[in-house]
Amino acid sequence: MNPPPPPVVWWVIWGAIIAAFFVIFGAFEAAGQEVAVPPVAALLALAPFAASAVLRFLWLPRAARAKKFPLFVTGLALAEAGGFLALLAGPPWKTPLAAAAIVMMIIHIPAFIRRD
Repeated sequence: MNPPPPPVVWWVIWGAIIAAFFVIFGAFEAAGQEVAVPPVAALLALAPFAASAVLRFLWLPRAARAKKFPLFVTGLALAEAGGFLALLAGPPWKTPLAAAAIVMMIIHIPAFIRRD
């Protein structure tokens, strides 16, 4: 198996994904177009958030050293996917779900890595 990348790669990916979300969210806000979706459809954003939380708190701490990096990237991608669904959700749901996406991405902070 390949060894996991050095810690700086984890930090760069984490920061880049959060920054990309802010840029895309800003672009959506600048466009000003809202999409009307039913409230039930807006709740679909909770599924990637739940999967991201399971990855972060249940699988990632127990994973073997070589498997942590793919789980880390997958958890971040799921949190960002929930944020993108929030952008499509429209007014009463967009801001709280986008905030939840940001929180989910922040909890994936790679402070848990260490050099073995």
